[in-house]
Amino acid sequence: MAHRAIRCGTLFDGTGAPPVRSAVIVVDGARITAVGPAASTPVPAGASVLDLGDRFVMPGLVDAHSHISIVPGDGDQIGQLRQEAVPQALRATANLRRDLASGTTTLRVMTEESFLDVQVRDAIEAGVIPGPRLLCGTRGITASNGHGRAHTAFDGVDEIRRGVRENFQRGADHVKIFATGGVSSPGTTLQASVYSREEIRAAVEEALRVGKYAAAHAHGGPGLRLCVEEGVSTIEHAGLATDDDIGLMKERGAWLICTFAIFMHGEGIEKGDGRQPAIMEKLRAARRVIMESFPRHLASGVRFASGTDGVHGCMPFELQTLVRFGVPAPDALLAGTRWAAEACRVDGEVGSLVPGKRADLIAVDGNPLADIEALQRACLVMKDGVIHDNLADNHVENQAEHQGRSGR
Repeated sequence: MAHRAIRCGTLFDGTGAPPVRSAVIVVDGARITAVGPAASTPVPAGASVLDLGDRFVMPGLVDAHSHISIVPGDGDQIGQLRQEAVPQALRATANLRRDLASGTTTLRVMTEESFLDVQVRDAIEAGVIPGPRLLCGTRGITASNGHGRAHTAFDGVDEIRRGVRENFQRGADHVKIFATGGVSSPGTTLQASVYSREEIRAAVEEALRVGKYAAAHAHGGPGLRLCVEEGVSTIEHAGLATDDDIGLMKERGAWLICTFAIFMHGEGIEKGDGRQPAIMEKLRAARRVIMESFPRHLASGVRFASGTDGVHGCMPFELQTLVRFGVPAPDALLAGTRWAAEACRVDGEVGSLVPGKRADLIAVDGNPLADIEALQRACLVMKDGVIHDNLADNHVENQAEHQGRSGR
């Protein structure tokens, strides 16, 4: 593929530097080779030029927490995970198309059954279907009576070690522990610890043994604190976290992964399971605590990033909610790009627009630094140098371009 030069009206490169008016990004194949002001960044001879001179250009969004086969608004999320592989895969194909169209170019999968996410990752990388780059968690580590149990469960230190080792053998990028109950399972509580300290430690140790890391579904209470104390890297949701919990996370360097859409968006839990009184009671309680505590948590200095938890296409909503909770707009954009890449340990490849990284970017109609809702108007999505501006019409063209690159 020849060089391509992208002219940007405004460039937000994700490094933390101020936005640059009238900038150029030079791409060679799947990688960025140069970035800078138009006046001082030469366009290579023979390069094709993509003129986005009236657009705001920024890194592709990194969804730090999602599930590819679930549609929360359909209800019974565990039931969806218990379905046969084919309906799950078909649902995942539609979900990931929606994610990519909304600007998400990298997505961390926080558990699927039957190693579905690894197989879908392979299909995306082969150009069979369009979708974000997937970071796979494979099977969740949950107890027989724990939240998130579909087909598999792991009880005791030895079973957990075996489960985590099998996950990594099958291609997992990280391991996810279900450490507390969840809002969408009526028989669990949000604070009691599902696992003992020794069980949590076993999962963390097995991840570290192969150079990977552990994430934990943990809303609060002893479950959250045990995970942080035992070295879990990312705490997912933390809906009932106290100020002391957040202080411990800061001290240990754990990331807070915010997932607001599942609680607050119209396509989240309420649409799917809103008729169940036990679930709605927990959901309303969680909303009240989040609305009261998260503005304070986000201003505390804890490292945070954003994920949709399966409410597909809703990364813009996640970042809008950060701003609503008092986060400055530049930091909200970072939470959905570079900070999310750092939390997922892929910041060497994605999350900012600098030479050497993957050519993942989006063009937005409007300026999200002035109006965060502009993020809903992504008019161009590029992943690995391939444009996905109309997924329905251009899938065949993009697939051929992908396969041409892969065969070089």
